[in-house]
Amino acid sequence: MNKFVYRCALCRALLCTSSLHAQVTLANEMLQPSTDVVDQQELYLSVVLNQASSPVYGHFIQTSQDLLISRETLQELQLSIHAADALGYTGFVALSQIKGLSYQYNSAEQHIELTVPVEVLKARTTFGYEQIPPAKVNPAQIKPGLLFNYDLYSQATEDVWSLSGWYELRLFGIGTGNTFSISANHAYTKTKTTNELSSQILDTYWQKDFADQAITLTVGDSQSRALEWTRSTRISGIKIAKNFSLQPYQVTSPLESFKGSVLVPSTVDLLINGIQQSTSDVLPGQFDIQASPSITGAGNAQLLITDLNGQQRIVNFSLFGTSQLLQKGLTDWEINLGVHKLDYAVKSFSYSDDPVVNATLRHGLSNNTTLESHTEYSRDVALAGFGIIHRLPNTWGLINGAYSYSDLNQNLGQSYAVGYEWNNPYVNFSLQHQKSDDDFGDLASALGYGYIKQSDHVFLGVNTDYGQFGGSYVAQKNQNSENEYLVFNWSYYFPSKKYLTLNMTRNLNEKEDTFFLSLNIPLDRQVNATLNAQQDADRNKFSANIRKTAIQNEDDWGWQTNLEFSDNNNYSVQGQIQRETQTGEWDVGLQSAKINSEDYTTVVGSTRGSLVMMEKSVFPMRQSLNSFAVVSTEGVSDIPVRLENRVVGKTNRKGLMLIDTLNPYQHNDISIDTLDLPLEYKIETTRIDAVPYNASGVVIQFPIYKMRAIQLSVTDPQGIPMKMGSRVWVQDTLPNLESTEHTIVGRDGMIYLENPSSQQLYVEQDGQVCNVVLPDFSQQYGFLDMGSVQCQ
Repeated sequence: MNKFVYRCALCRALLCTSSLHAQVTLANEMLQPSTDVVDQQELYLSVVLNQASSPVYGHFIQTSQDLLISRETLQELQLSIHAADALGYTGFVALSQIKGLSYQYNSAEQHIELTVPVEVLKARTTFGYEQIPPAKVNPAQIKPGLLFNYDLYSQATEDVWSLSGWYELRLFGIGTGNTFSISANHAYTKTKTTNELSSQILDTYWQKDFADQAITLTVGDSQSRALEWTRSTRISGIKIAKNFSLQPYQVTSPLESFKGSVLVPSTVDLLINGIQQSTSDVLPGQFDIQASPSITGAGNAQLLITDLNGQQRIVNFSLFGTSQLLQKGLTDWEINLGVHKLDYAVKSFSYSDDPVVNATLRHGLSNNTTLESHTEYSRDVALAGFGIIHRLPNTWGLINGAYSYSDLNQNLGQSYAVGYEWNNPYVNFSLQHQKSDDDFGDLASALGYGYIKQSDHVFLGVNTDYGQFGGSYVAQKNQNSENEYLVFNWSYYFPSKKYLTLNMTRNLNEKEDTFFLSLNIPLDRQVNATLNAQQDADRNKFSANIRKTAIQNEDDWGWQTNLEFSDNNNYSVQGQIQRETQTGEWDVGLQSAKINSEDYTTVVGSTRGSLVMMEKSVFPMRQSLNSFAVVSTEGVSDIPVRLENRVVGKTNRKGLMLIDTLNPYQHNDISIDTLDLPLEYKIETTRIDAVPYNASGVVIQFPIYKMRAIQLSVTDPQGIPMKMGSRVWVQDTLPNLESTEHTIVGRDGMIYLENPSSQQLYVEQDGQVCNVVLPDFSQQYGFLDMGSVQCQ
């Protein structure tokens, strides 16, 4: 009996094993079709290329001999394959015929892993410099206002008293980017016998910025732009110019490009002069990392490439950074049309009669070459000039050249300029030569300002462990004079932060030498002392100065004392006190001197600042030549205000505060601190982005108001809480049931109201409307709980 049982069990095990083997064999035949059954199979597989997942689903054909890939899939994978089509399969290439390619096909998961050499990969990953979008001015922040800038200086001696000053009146906030400005100076002098007063208007102009196009239009007095080889003139009329300062986040200098390739997914760290600039994750193939220039002169860049297996390699680059070039395709220009402004700071509204034209153009021909051109025209002058700035390869430096041709009063002349510069952290070298013939002239020449006939400048500087050494040769020839100097200087920073400077100047024309020695000794953060000694052909002079600098943007005191001594008949002692405040700056000084045995005592004083009229208020502040903001907290006083998370003051009794320094056309983060506000106050936001126009003000309003929160539990006449979801109106008249309710009843008949606009409260339940009359809470704020109230 037992033997029979054992034999049956053994038979069953053998039958099961045979059945299982047949199923596995059948499954394998289904996964890998036999060549006797299927000649080919069309596949759509997910692709992993060089260990990087790809979004491409490739089109393949499996034959008895090979696996074929479609050319369309090769193109989608950006693979450069030079192989013939498989025999009988147009548009398909056998994987075995692609040189250097290997693959692993997983039929169960329907994906394929391809491995190819790097030269086959056409994929290019570009990491460009991320340009920050231009900041947009919020029209709601723009309000009209008036700014008055002033700078006064007074001096008194025993028999002379004088007062001089400069002021500017600026109107802003009317229209988009409009500014009107008028500036002037004045001088009053009083002696024992005479009184003299003079006052002149300096500049009057209206200016409009077109930020989206980075263009500025100026009507009135302006000054033309000058290139390295041209001169600037004052022209009154119309000026229209490209103004990249209206888009301050735009980089105008050429971007540096660092290219390489990786076989597998990798991380690339960019380092310039040893300082990390960026980190990028790159896919297999070529990559190009573009970075904003961060150095000036020759330097080294490194790409630290780390693949997904942790292996690292370094690629070195040499680069030469400069801000004198424009990016490829970028154009900078200016056009001035009008008449000459004459007798500047001598007469008001003095202009020539003849129209003039002054125009300048710069264009980035490539990232290594910038072209320049300049033209001037009037009845007496016609001038045209062309220039070039070019960056040499292999960090050999920067060269520049210019040529100008002029017709001045029918006398033809020409001028040329050439230059070269190269520098790195250790050596700085520059060479500049400019020459013009006797008949060359420009618009300034026609006004009587002589043109330089020849100018030469050579400089060589070396940084060592023993200090910075520099030497230069300077020569200049004018119509009536020649100057030629040889200069040597040395400076050294001591470990104690003392700074020593030695300068020697040789006047090659007069054969005279001048020596200057200076030692700067920092005593603390704000106080430093300076000792100077000077020797020239006439006399020796010694001076000592100790000064405490007032901290800017804070209320602080500053002072300085100065002593100068040449001999017993020539010396001076001077002391000065300075006060820096949020509303302006002033200083007072006293000087006692003996000059050529004559005694002099002088008292000096000065003050500078601004007055701003905005929001029906007048704000005194430091002198402002740029943009500013008035912050309003809706009448709530003593609220701390922050600019870029730095406390700059508190709102006054009207809930207003002036911030005197904002960056135009940039994001300025302004916030307020409400931690000390009582609970009955409510504020919608504590942080606002301010973007002002140039030389204008904005109004930043933080809506703060007292809150009256009322809570009550409403019941029907039988004392039962009103149903949850019942509609509620707060208004003086019986509501129309088709109108939108103000709120609804909550659980247990609870109603919550904020600053109700009426004392009449209406509740609708099952088509019936009842009324609750709220008490007069006009003098109460905060949270008010009325308890249970019956709705009649």
